[in-house]
Amino acid sequence: MMRRAPHSRAASPPRRAAPAVLRFDFASGEAVEPIGRPIDRLRAALPADLLGDEEIIIMWLKPHPLYIILASLGSLVLIAALTLGLAYVSALSLPKAAWSDTDAFLFGATIALIRLGWQTLEWWNQTYVLTDRRIIAAYGILRRNFFHAPLAQIQHIAVIQTIRERVFGLGSLAFATAGSDRYDAAWLSLAHPFAVYRQVNRTIERYARRH
Repeated sequence: MMRRAPHSRAASPPRRAAPAVLRFDFASGEAVEPIGRPIDRLRAALPADLLGDEEIIIMWLKPHPLYIILASLGSLVLIAALTLGLAYVSALSLPKAAWSDTDAFLFGATIALIRLGWQTLEWWNQTYVLTDRRIIAAYGILRRNFFHAPLAQIQHIAVIQTIRERVFGLGSLAFATAGSDRYDAAWLSLAHPFAVYRQVNRTIERYARRH
């Protein structure tokens, strides 16, 4: 009697290894022990095929939340000036304005909230990643933009602090690649900017020649 061969399943494709993530300790200025797989938000922020197998994520950063206020500050000042102007006009007896000072302040508050909401979306969509192979900056709301360059191509890094950033101890890192006469990308309004700068330089010195 013939026996039927057991049903064989199609071989499933090998699963992509999740890159390791190191925890950056700002107190010591060092990237310390791996903490496992990247969290879901990081995976959602970057294209699935951007990070290579066994690529180590040394730092994953976003702008400090104060970036929302600082980047909107100019617009908020203009909105406040417009609101006060409309309120002043409404208080004049001649000519009689078609709005009250309450209407003016409600209008100003609405526009300010819309401006802050847009800036919050921009903050949420900014992701900065340092791996053992490259520098990555992802940004944009309606149109997503991704900058990534191998560590060996990073020729110059600058720490830039505006007056408003210095007040809060923030700063931005700007990156220039080989053959470029300008900065190609920036990590904006970071907490501990000089600690981040040192870690980026250490990573370049350690890994740039390996990949």
